[in-house]
Amino acid sequence: MTSLLVALLLVAVACGQKPGVHVATSNGGVLAGQSSNSDTGVSGDVGASTDSGSATASGGATSGGGTSSGGSTTGGSASGGTKSGTSGGTSTGGGAVKPTGHDRTGVTADKITLALHAPVTGAAPLPVTAFEKERDLFWRYLTEVKHEKVLGRSQVAVQFQDDKYQPGTAVQACRELGASSFLVVGGGGTDQIQACGRYAESAHIPYLSAGVTETGLTGLQWYYSLSMSYKQQGKLLAQYVAKSFPGKKVAAVITDTPNFDDAVAGWEAGVKASGLNYYKTLRHPKSDTSWYNTFANELQSNKVDVVYILTAPVDYIRFAQQANGQGYKPQFVGVGISMGLNAVLGSGCPNVDGGIFFSPFPGLDWAKTNLPDYFAAAQHAGISDPDDLGIALWGLAQSQYEMFKRYGATYGNDLTREDFRKLVETQTNLHTGVFPDQSYSPSSHFGSTQVHVLKADCSIKQYKTLATFATGF
Repeated sequence: MTSLLVALLLVAVACGQKPGVHVATSNGGVLAGQSSNSDTGVSGDVGASTDSGSATASGGATSGGGTSSGGSTTGGSASGGTKSGTSGGTSTGGGAVKPTGHDRTGVTADKITLALHAPVTGAAPLPVTAFEKERDLFWRYLTEVKHEKVLGRSQVAVQFQDDKYQPGTAVQACRELGASSFLVVGGGGTDQIQACGRYAESAHIPYLSAGVTETGLTGLQWYYSLSMSYKQQGKLLAQYVAKSFPGKKVAAVITDTPNFDDAVAGWEAGVKASGLNYYKTLRHPKSDTSWYNTFANELQSNKVDVVYILTAPVDYIRFAQQANGQGYKPQFVGVGISMGLNAVLGSGCPNVDGGIFFSPFPGLDWAKTNLPDYFAAAQHAGISDPDDLGIALWGLAQSQYEMFKRYGATYGNDLTREDFRKLVETQTNLHTGVFPDQSYSPSSHFGSTQVHVLKADCSIKQYKTLATFATGF
């Protein structure tokens, strides 16, 4: 890891990185902007080159099936969007039900426009090039290589905006993206996703993200979680700890933010149900780094062996460094999105070696065996170093595509927001082979029960996949 990344990480800490914000990043580095697998260094002003609201489109020819690859299961018991429609959305197609909606924003006769927001500037800049290269990789491969259409359309465009790690900026990004895109996806950030999810509800825009908090999102009709929430994962993580580290003393270190209160509740319910030898849950302050040594000393003196860490990756890295520096090397475990990204290892190794985290998507090692289309797509796009962020974006796109296929089977090719929302909340067993299977109902839009399990290997600075599509331990 270069000195540039270390410097950027320190800048992120000094700037007071927003706690409770977990980011799906690329080789560009969690909260830092330096690739562990690439020669491209990124500085804090990376977002200056971002083309706000820019979109890339892919084209194709004939209709066909999906690009989903099946996944083997190992380990565990894996057993203001515009309200009036734009032009288009009237092409014919099969489907027994006549659409009743009227909002066709982002839909034309030959193209569907989608959108994604994530942080590339602010306290924790991410490399915009990663999103530029990989945000539409799935759709380009589908239409340009496989020559398939999406609801009768030969193009899918993906717009992107930097939300700058701020909920207010994220809402503005979602407002602008929603005015010209059919749906919006939150690429990362608990606070941003919650804020955009609530805005999308008021504007009647379909909004999707990987699972984060349930607080403020439960009961929303237009929000859908594509993987288990932190609260849901907490109960499963307690099972995993009980099985993998029997008898070991356990504690948790979690950011003191209301958006993590439900995560704490889920975890502590799991601790009780699994009968863990539990010390306590420590909540660290949001803008004070003095807790690194204080918490490490307390946990070490109380002989805690396993630590569930739920915080910003930069805090995880710095805490692990401080603890290791005083001879305290607990087994770290956790949930989420960002902790299991290879970029964490670029700056965190060797202190985070062996950390085990749940993830919505498997590691590169699994993908090389089970997801050949991803690497073929990267080669087609001229990407020489496909990374785990690309797998995350691929999985997000596959989930959307599966929803579109279900929509087409019911309504045909006339795509409206209202009918899409109504359709998705009745779907079960949405399978993509990358993200967990999803099943929804009108009463619950948190429809996943599976996780992948990843373990940090600092010898190669990559996470290894221990289990896929696990539902229990």
